[in-house]
Order: sequence, then C-alpha cells, then structure tokens
Amino acid sequence: MNHLASASDFQRLNNAVLSNLNKITNNTNDLDVLVQKLGTQEDSEPLRDRYLRLQNDTKTLIQSTNHTLEEIRKIPIKTEADERQKQSLIQNLTKTYTAKITHFQDIQRVGARKEKESLERARSVSYRRQSVNNGSGFDNHAYTDNQYQEQVVIPMEQDVDMQALRERGDQLQQLERNIVEVNELFKDVHNLVHEQGEIIDNIENNIVAADNHVVTATGQLKQAVTYQSAARRKKIILILIAIIILVIIGLVLGLYFGLKK
Repeated sequence: MNHLASASDFQRLNNAVLSNLNKITNNTNDLDVLVQKLGTQEDSEPLRDRYLRLQNDTKTLIQSTNHTLEEIRKIPIKTEADERQKQSLIQNLTKTYTAKITHFQDIQRVGARKEKESLERARSVSYRRQSVNNGSGFDNHAYTDNQYQEQVVIPMEQDVDMQALRERGDQLQQLERNIVEVNELFKDVHNLVHEQGEIIDNIENNIVAADNHVVTATGQLKQAVTYQSAARRKKIILILIAIIILVIIGLVLGLYFGLKK
C-alpha cells in the first residue's frame, strides 16, 4: 500500500469515527430526555420502545466505532514521524470516545434502575388487583347483566396487563444485557488505548535509542578525529626531529672533514 493510499484510508476512517461519535452524542442526549420520563405520567409503551431502540442503535454504533479504530490502528505508516502523528490522533479520538461511552453507560444504568422500579410498582398493583378479584367471594348470579359484563371484562384486561408486564420484563432484561455488552465493548476500547500507549512508548524508546546512537557515533567520530590529529602532530614532530638530527649530523661531519684538511 502506497503512502497516498494510507493517508486516504486514514482520513476516510477518521471521518467515520467522528461521524459515529456525533451520532452517539445525539442518541445519548435523546436517551437522557427519555430516562427522565420513565416511571412518570409521561411514561408510555412508545416511549419505552424508542428508549430500547436508541439503546440498541447506540450499542451498534459503539461496535462499529471499535472496529473502525482497530482498522485505523492497522494502517501501515512508513515514517516514524507519521506513525507518531497517527498514534497521537488515535489517542485523542479514543479519549473523546471513552468519555462518550462512559456518559452513555451512566444513562443506561439510571434508565435500567428507573425501569426496574416502575416495573416492580406495576407488578405490585397488578398482583393486588388480581388478589382482590380472585378473593372477592361474590356470587356472580347476584349481579345484573352489566355487573356480569364487568366481571368478564376485568379478567380479560388483567390478562392484557400481565402480557404487558411480561413484555416490560423482557425489555428490562434486554436493557440489562445491553449494559453488560457495552461494558465489554468499553473494555475493548481500554485494551486498544493500552496497546496504543505501548506503541507510542516503543516509538519513543526507538527515538531515544536512535538519538543515543547518533550521540555515540558523533562522540566516536570526534574521538577518531582527535586521535587522527594527535597522530598527525606526532608524525610531524618525529619528522622535524629527524630533520634536526640529520642537520646536526651534517654539521658535525662537515666540521670533522674540514678540520682534517
């Protein structure tokens, strides 16, 4: 893969992560509003359906973002400078990302707690109503036609209520599963950040080692130059000494033969 292709892939994947982060933020804000309405007069089946759907959508976005971050991490970079820049960008992305996941998890937990409390209250009311109906001890024959119709309708409504309670129980279980799954996804992000930290540490260690190597090589070069200069000076001195000796010998020989004549 050439450098231009790597840069293009990185930009494309980076934009995908930023887009997902924006969607996660919007979903989380919407979920926060819905959570405030759970267990209140504004609570309703459509509201809980939307709440669950937004949770599932956000979980899918987190899964997609994790995958994209992993793809970014694997993009080959040729130079250490570009690699350091890539790792720095990934760190900044994951820092923002983990903050958004943490906020989403907080809302998840509050929502699950409020839904559980609301469901328990609804079950309590339903069970009390069922106990009253089953333990009334009234004779059906003593009722008028209208009263008999009411006696028939109430159990049917009770059956519907129980079905709705079961559905809400299933939804609560789904919310709790989502909390567990998102927590696992958060661990994956943590591992990715940890790996990125090790990569950056390795790069920094390599740079320090390279710097040390350069310093050592420079020192060795200076030392070699010093040795070479000293050797050159020593050689020159020896040559000068030899010349002086030869001159002295020449003078001595000249004087000697001059006196003999």
